[in-house]
Amino acid sequence: MSEQRSRRGPVVVVGILGAAALLGGLVLRGPGVVGIVLLFCVFVPFEKAFALRPQKVFRRGFVTDVTHIVVNNTVSTVASIVLAVIAALPLIWLRRFDLEGMLPTEASIALAALVVLLGSYWGHRLTHSVPFLWRFHAVHHSIEQMDWLASGRLHPLDTAFTQACFLTPLVVLGYDGGAFGGVAVLVTALALFQHSNTRLRFPGVRWVINTPEWHHWHHSSAVEARDKNFGLPIIDRVFGTAYLPKHEHATDFGVPDPVPATGYVRHLAYPFTKAARPIAA
Repeated sequence: MSEQRSRRGPVVVVGILGAAALLGGLVLRGPGVVGIVLLFCVFVPFEKAFALRPQKVFRRGFVTDVTHIVVNNTVSTVASIVLAVIAALPLIWLRRFDLEGMLPTEASIALAALVVLLGSYWGHRLTHSVPFLWRFHAVHHSIEQMDWLASGRLHPLDTAFTQACFLTPLVVLGYDGGAFGGVAVLVTALALFQHSNTRLRFPGVRWVINTPEWHHWHHSSAVEARDKNFGLPIIDRVFGTAYLPKHEHATDFGVPDPVPATGYVRHLAYPFTKAARPIAA
């Protein structure tokens, strides 16, 4: 009996910390919570109408992933900006050229898009190939049921690193906060869509945009799909990491890493535990 109580102790503490994080996030996010409710009202009917596989809305890990979405945004945004500024400091003198202001609007937007696409691709690819970075990224890949909410299961330091990979060159090239805000909105919308549990295939543009069909293969536990589909399909094709078989859908998801199935605080702590260290990407 005493042994059972000793085991329950840490579980209760972690549960309390997780609840406190969710409550704190709800208070701090304020109006942002309304946006999350609206996303729920949009994506749940959307997934029900075009469901790829039968799946419960309130699946296992639902509260954990909601907590990720509510709490992580502010933390990861601040961390990514800090990392981007630190990384850009040795080249900050280049900002005197203000490349964004020197180019026509169309060319400036096109350059920013190219920087974001390449930066996010290589940042994402590094999280799979560098064991230390994989410890954090494995939290995202631990999801076993794909839906719009799965997009939120991200360790904030993992998000900060991948965002810094494209924010840093944008800072160096002279882009301002307006560009960062536009990128954030686009990346968030795309992440929600490409994780959604939908069977839509988009045959005409499946090699042009990140569809659920495309990104689900990235999360697949199938050996042939391992380390594939890191970014925009055309970018993956250029670098030889594209995988999109015809008339097939990814079915099984998750990783062999011992990432806790639920628990926001457990997910935050996992990369720093001994269990995460021996696991390579």
